[in-house]
Formats: sequence, structure tokens, C-alpha cells
Amino acid sequence: MSRWLLCARDLTESESLPLTQECLAQMIGVQRNAVSIVANALQKAGIISYSRGQIEITNVAGLRETACECYEAVKVRRDRLLKPSEGRSSMAGG
Repeated sequence: MSRWLLCARDLTESESLPLTQECLAQMIGVQRNAVSIVANALQKAGIISYSRGQIEITNVAGLRETACECYEAVKVRRDRLLKPSEGRSSMAGG
């Protein structure tokens, strides 16, 4: 779940995420009670603050520590794809 929260943070550019447990469960492909268990653990660890339909990331470094290594690999790849390369035209064939 940490990876998904970090991806959502990157996309929204905000530590405040309007996400319900049901929405997260659907994104990740797990049951809602699994999200609840992990969200409670992250909240007890001081990494997130969770209130009905709202997740506040309070410790980004801590969240990164709980995420799998695939988060950084995906982030690097995404950044590379989204960042225009120098010397290349942004228009096809241009």
C-alpha cells in the first residue's frame, strides 16, 4: 500500500490524499479490511494520519522505507518518460 500512496502523492503533488479505504482496495486489488489493517499500522507508526476518506502523509521518508524497491524503479522510469529529453523535439518528426 505504501507504494500506491507514494505514487498518488507524486501525481497529486500533495501529502493530502482524498482516498477512501474502498478506493485504495480497488486500486491495489485487495479486500478493504486489508487496507484498514495496513492503514492502522502506518498511522500508529506516525507515517500517515487517516480520517474518513482523507489520508495525510506525515512522514514521507518513513513511507518510502515501508515501500518495496519497485517504487523507486517505477518513479525513475516514469520521470524519464515524462521529462522531455534535451535535443529532441516534443513534436513527432520535428
